[in-house]
Amino acid sequence: MKRQGRKGLTEKQRRGEKPRAWKISALREAFPDEWVAAEVTKVDKADVPIGGILITHSPDKSQVYKTVKTYLAEHPAARLFIFFAGDPIPEGIGVMLALR
Repeated sequence: MKRQGRKGLTEKQRRGEKPRAWKISALREAFPDEWVAAEVTKVDKADVPIGGILITHSPDKSQVYKTVKTYLAEHPAARLFIFFAGDPIPEGIGVMLALR
């Protein structure tokens, strides 16, 4: 796992090195049960993000949003994708949807 420090940025990002692009599916696997923010680099035909550059990750959603706010201040044109890389419905919890 990449070490993160100041403002949630990786070491490579702080040194100004070009970070590598990840598949969104790889980010989901690399950071299970964490919130992840990535700058979108590739989308599918339906404009759904399928590739991006990792901005930050954390089990704490508020920390991710704090880092994203800082990142967007420095990169206002960036298109970011923030998602939870885990099961959205905890095991043992039932969900019922009512349709009208």
